Parts: sequence; C-alpha cells; structure tokens
Amino acid sequence: MSKILVISDIHGNYDALYSVLTEKYDYLIVSGDLTDYGPDPGLVIDAIKESAHHVVMGNHDSANAFNIDCKCSEKFHDLSVYTRNFYKKFISTEEIKFLKTLPLFLNFEIDGLKFTTVHASLADYLYDYVFPEISNEDLIKKFKNSSSDFVIFGHTHLPMIRIINSTVYINPGSVGQPRDGNWEASYAIIDTYDKSFKIKRKRYDIEKTIEKINVLNMDDKIKDTLIKILKNGGIS
Repeated sequence: MSKILVISDIHGNYDALYSVLTEKYDYLIVSGDLTDYGPDPGLVIDAIKESAHHVVMGNHDSANAFNIDCKCSEKFHDLSVYTRNFYKKFISTEEIKFLKTLPLFLNFEIDGLKFTTVHASLADYLYDYVFPEISNEDLIKKFKNSSSDFVIFGHTHLPMIRIINSTVYINPGSVGQPRDGNWEASYAIIDTYDKSFKIKRKRYDIEKTIEKINVLNMDDKIKDTLIKILKNGGIS
C-alpha cells in the first residue's frame, strides 16, 4: 500500500516545492505547470524530472516548450508572457526537451486503483478551467464520465475535492502560486491503504522566494505583482 503525493502548478517556486517534497511519499503525481512566474523554473523542472513518477504537461509548460501562447486568464496573461520571456535564459535546452516529452494526460494504476491525471480537463487538456463551484453533472462531462477511482487535475490554483459515485475528483491547488487567499503551498495526499485523501497546506520560506525575485533585473511593477500574489495567495 502506498502514500501518494499529488501536486500541481508549481510555477518556478522551488522553495515551495522543496518544502512539499519533505512529505513522506511512495509516489509523486504532478498535474503540470512547472514554469512561469517564479524565479527558479530550471530547478523546478530538474526536481520534477528526478522525483515524479507521473507528470503531465500544463499550458505554461507547453508555452515554454513550443514557444506558443499559454492562453491563461486575462488577469494573469501579461504577467505570464513577461516572466516567460524573462526566464528563458534560466531554462536549459535539456529542460525544454523534457517539457516537450510530457504527455497531455495519463491513465495508470497504483495498488489496484485507477488514476487519471491531466492539467485542465479531458474536454480540453491544457486550457479548460474546472472551478470548485462546478455542478456534478458538468464535472462528469469535463472528464468524460471517467471510471477511474481518482481523477486528478489542476490549472485553477484552487484546491477542490468532489466525490461522485465511486470517483474522487481532486485538484490539489497550487504549490507555488496559490490563488485561494492562502499563501501556503497547497497539495494533496492519497493513501491507498484505506483509500483516504485530503488537501494539505505547508508553510515555506516565502521571504527567500521574494528575495530571489527582488534581485532580478526585471520591471519593478512586475516584481511587485509577483510578490503581492505570493503574499496574498492571489490577486484580489
């Protein structure tokens, strides 16, 4: 039986990732978006490449890998474009190659339980938004009436757990850039022994991350916005 660590939306925040990876786990599932916004995209990519058992591509990973638009929300779009262009020099050719290899979704089994993992939804792998207030009927449609025991997704940066029939839908929230008003890194734990699951939060050295941003030679308004998001758990 296994303890599974489920994470998503790290967004270059290595300090938050490092803190979460101190959890004891047997398997690591990652629902995409390793890059943009945070100051350590290369370190995050390398850590996930080394540690993750199952990882899928996020829209920001796709944007970095293939030099295309991330199609994120209007509120964050300009910020993502600026930081993606700025951080290009911090991501190696090998790290880009890794991003290019990431699948859009995965189906797999752990301890006899079926898992489906995708960044956004099975209706639109990279760009769909499945918010916590979605109805059960619409949620089932977004994931094509999945028969998996656990359906794992991310993209909204908002933690969510919903149980419909025999399927558990989990968005672990964002490790590196939460947007639910809580700055602490968000993630989920699944225990296959008793099929238990929960969202957890963990404090990390946020001042260290802020200092990394402050010393960068980027526009001061961009810095201020990035720091505000980290401190406040989103833009109000």
